[in-house]
Amino acid sequence: MATLCFDLDGTIVDPLLGVRNCVHRVCREMGLPCPDEATIRTWIGFGMRESLAQIPGLQDSKKLEEAHDRYLDAYREDGVFEHEVYEGAHLMLSRLKRQGHRIYVVSSKPGLFARRIAYQFDLNLVFDEIFGAELKGAWQPKTKVLERLRQAGTIDSGDYFIGDRGDDMRAARDHGLRAIGVTYGYGTRAELLDAGAEVLVDSIPELDAWLSQELPDAEIHDAFTRAE
Repeated sequence: MATLCFDLDGTIVDPLLGVRNCVHRVCREMGLPCPDEATIRTWIGFGMRESLAQIPGLQDSKKLEEAHDRYLDAYREDGVFEHEVYEGAHLMLSRLKRQGHRIYVVSSKPGLFARRIAYQFDLNLVFDEIFGAELKGAWQPKTKVLERLRQAGTIDSGDYFIGDRGDDMRAARDHGLRAIGVTYGYGTRAELLDAGAEVLVDSIPELDAWLSQELPDAEIHDAFTRAE
């Protein structure tokens, strides 16, 4: 059986509505200029504190921390509920689970929020574990997260990492994982290829089809229960 690590934002769920609304709320509350949607899209997959620092008026560290705290409050209250699961994700993940594969989320989002979003969509019934960042910690590249998982024996060379950002692909390469890039998220094809993507897919159905070919194992668990 295989081990598959999935990025969350831009790979399993679309977070844009929640992120955009929370950023705009912070800007309104603090009297700051609101970044446009194109700018916010470039922030997805990276640290929010570091992203907010790009807004004019947040160069002062204390003001930046205030903005970050306000963002976390807004996200906790509303943002986590403003996500959409990409069509076909449930079916793909459930099939992998029925085959007996180990499936993880490895997210740059705080683990508290990643788990809440997974619970909201019943994805917690599919994933074996959800790994995320500390709530107020500095953003870390995915390779640092995978390093901890490698040391714990959770992942090993030849496992799979599926994500939409170049950071995901570099992390996979650093640890000997198969780097599978998805282009329906927030990273460009060039970003993914430059970072070492081995395979690119343009949709969840295409990813599902590729995984079906790559991992043609028989289903060993009941389709109507949580298979563990």
